Amino acid sequence: MSIRFLVAVVCGVFAMCLSTGAAPAGAAPAATTHVLIVPGQYLGALPYQPMAQNLTARGYPTTVLDLPGADMTAEAKQIGAAVDRLHREHPGVRVALVGHSIGGVSSRLYLKEMGGHQKVSTYLAFGSPQYGSPGACGQPAAPEVCPGTPFLTALNEGDDTPGSTQYYGVRSAREWVDGHLDGGQCRVTPIPANESLPALGLEHTFEPFDPKIWDVTVAAITGRCVGEYVTEPDGVLTYEKSALPGAPVR
Repeated sequence: MSIRFLVAVVCGVFAMCLSTGAAPAGAAPAATTHVLIVPGQYLGALPYQPMAQNLTARGYPTTVLDLPGADMTAEAKQIGAAVDRLHREHPGVRVALVGHSIGGVSSRLYLKEMGGHQKVSTYLAFGSPQYGSPGACGQPAAPEVCPGTPFLTALNEGDDTPGSTQYYGVRSAREWVDGHLDGGQCRVTPIPANESLPALGLEHTFEPFDPKIWDVTVAAITGRCVGEYVTEPDGVLTYEKSALPGAPVR
């Protein structure tokens, strides 16, 4: 049974439970911010609908991009097209780009290499392998995210967090990698482990359903760092330093 099929089966149940589990908090923001969610690999848009509904109810209209996580460059261009469309349809809008897993990598490619940092106010990646993941090695989809590839070397050369975009990274406590970036980044306090899930990758897959992720997303949109703001020089971070206990050996 594939991960995508498993998520699709349970999505209907979680959608009703979790979309009401975290009640909208506070008044709508003074300035309109539209959110674009970029899914993780193979998951598609469906699992992110509860999160999108919750953010919209809290005053942040949210769209989920239906991207497969297969080609980082092609999908970064699609992200850019969606951002441009928002700016055309809503002049003066602030755009928050929220990427899960590999979606955080394609989103950052758009920000760094395609001028996106001039158009996006907030970037939040959750569970994203910014310096690579062994899970991508030898795979037909997005093999460029394998640690040490020319793609990742180029993406991580120089400042990882260019422009005036505010950069946030968050992960669950049982991730394979920490998701850290150099430059200026808010490293959100890791989300406590969901003890109802085995530590076999399912926690990563089910991050979009976790209301704690929704809450730190809203905090990021409003400019609050629920963790520690860190500035690191280029060249300090590597895959080896980003790997956490339990990560598979390359």
